[in-house]
Amino acid sequence: MFDINNHIASISDQQIDAIVKPTIDFFEQTPFYQMTNIPSFNGVGVYALYLKSTDETCYQGALPAMYPIYVGKAVPTGSRQGLTTKVGSQLKNRLAKHRNSITQAENLDENDFLCRFIILQGNATEMISTIESYLIREYNPLWNSYIDGFGINAPGKGRYNQQPSEWDTLHPGRSYVKMLTGEPRDKDIIMEKVVNYSVKK
Repeated sequence: MFDINNHIASISDQQIDAIVKPTIDFFEQTPFYQMTNIPSFNGVGVYALYLKSTDETCYQGALPAMYPIYVGKAVPTGSRQGLTTKVGSQLKNRLAKHRNSITQAENLDENDFLCRFIILQGNATEMISTIESYLIREYNPLWNSYIDGFGINAPGKGRYNQQPSEWDTLHPGRSYVKMLTGEPRDKDIIMEKVVNYSVKK
């Protein structure tokens, strides 16, 4: 007779913290870089974006300055398919993609954004998704948890019947959004979400 209890592995919060917390502590000590001046490097890992000041943005009063606004990851090529993995400039390219999105937005200034990141190597690359998830739970970043669409890719051919994302509704300007034929979103409803957002204390 099937007993589901024979298939459940229980890992305590303390055990997870013992593995992940030192990495998070290291992450929080890494230097900040201007999004306009990211050094050249190879590697994969986890990163966060920060808005230096919210004064000239729609986030004034909802998001404190220098609080993570987005957390993301870059994994080795092939890792999602369980294939032989290859490490190149995935993390640097991911940050460059985000800089491009911010630059194209009509109401954001790329000079107002900073990033920090950690590079993971060897067997530690298998922890990338876990560390990203931990950081998202820890910080509750606005562009991860409440306002969706910042990290998406341009839709492929034949998929332009989509709605603009919430992020693109607040920050119009990305080139492919002009080709989307889906019903526009209500910006006022999205702004209500921003007003009701609260950071993790």
